[in-house]
Amino acid sequence: MKKYLLIPVFIVSLFASCVEPFDINTNDSPPVIVIYGYLTNEQAFHSIKVSTSSPYFDTSSNQGITGATVKITSSENDVFYFKEVDSVPGLYAMIEKKTGIPGVTYSLDVEVDFDNDGIKETYSATSTMLNVVDVDSIEIKSTNLMGYRFYNFLFYAQEPPTEDYYLGRYKLNDSVVLFNINRISPMQDVAFNGQYINGQVIQRFWDINEKDRVEREDDDEYTRRRVYISPGDTITFSLCHIERGYYDFIVQCQNEMNGENPFFGGPASNIITNLSNGGRGFFTTYSISSAKTVVKEDL
Repeated sequence: MKKYLLIPVFIVSLFASCVEPFDINTNDSPPVIVIYGYLTNEQAFHSIKVSTSSPYFDTSSNQGITGATVKITSSENDVFYFKEVDSVPGLYAMIEKKTGIPGVTYSLDVEVDFDNDGIKETYSATSTMLNVVDVDSIEIKSTNLMGYRFYNFLFYAQEPPTEDYYLGRYKLNDSVVLFNINRISPMQDVAFNGQYINGQVIQRFWDINEKDRVEREDDDEYTRRRVYISPGDTITFSLCHIERGYYDFIVQCQNEMNGENPFFGGPASNIITNLSNGGRGFFTTYSISSAKTVVKEDL
């Protein structure tokens, strides 16, 4: 399959001698196995997703792969077994709730006959869980910006004097929000390495009273995915201490989703992976510290 990429006029003006459209070969590459999942220090039925890659321009979800054998083994010889979820092909969940331990190394092994040659292939990845970085407290403060009302989210914590990387996970009442890979905000500690984080604003939520107005003005998919809160809501913040490789993986995934920079960036297959044997995706571990607060009514 071939596509023609038409360069906008303002870009063409930079290349006056180039008057023909670029002929770009977008033939689909052979499918590859994609494995994604994580283990944390929270007791839970952690899961691993095993799927096959989609064609480059296919916007549908990857197709799940059934029949895999999935397990995680720790450096302390603990073995966590997984079972495929009947209702979600390719999703494998722990048979029992398990908790990861900071400082311990965990190895994921997935066995499956991906190429249908009658022989199972093994795809492996290893991750060491980092230490917990404790969150002292969190705070929600109302603010006005450009005529709209928001709630700023602030947190307080002592950051260690090492090179560190983080994710923020948010729960609104009992529901996790803003934690899809295209919506989370990975952080590095360049600006506050080794310092006490004294009320850093890291997220902003919309006031529920703005919802009707915002959706009337701009009713699109992005608008409908915004998070709105109101007094009385409980907000739980979890600081996830992640490894550098997982931070790079997220940033590269988001760059692909949002459009590559520079203009002719590499294809999605260039995203890093820690899977062996030609597998794509990422397996990681991380430690979590959480705190919660209730949104208060302004006096």
